[in-house]
Amino acid sequence: MKYWPWYVALGIVSFIVVAGGVIGSRLSEQTLAFMAGVIFGGVAVLPIGAVIGWATKSPRQADRAYAPPQPPIILTPPQAYPAMPSANSYAAQQVVSTAPSARREFTTIGEEELAYHESESVW
Repeated sequence: MKYWPWYVALGIVSFIVVAGGVIGSRLSEQTLAFMAGVIFGGVAVLPIGAVIGWATKSPRQADRAYAPPQPPIILTPPQAYPAMPSANSYAAQQVVSTAPSARREFTTIGEEELAYHESESVW
């Protein structure tokens, strides 16, 4: 029974053909034309893409064969800094607010001066 892969492949192909016939008979002509255009357009792009890919590939493998060997890189753990403050010293400091207490006003040069009046009532 060494032909079982052929039987499986034949079964898959026949299922695809039958399913395509059943589904295709229920679709409109415009949809079938669109699907055919997409399929044949994709098939037409494959050789063009292969030629462009072959023409633009770089000969990187040949360059690597003649390149000198790279020196090894040795990583060591960083040394500890002796004067680093601990987290507890930051907690003891007070946080000072830098928000301004008064409303800030800006003047744009070259623009008419506009006066903003805030009314006391909403309406």
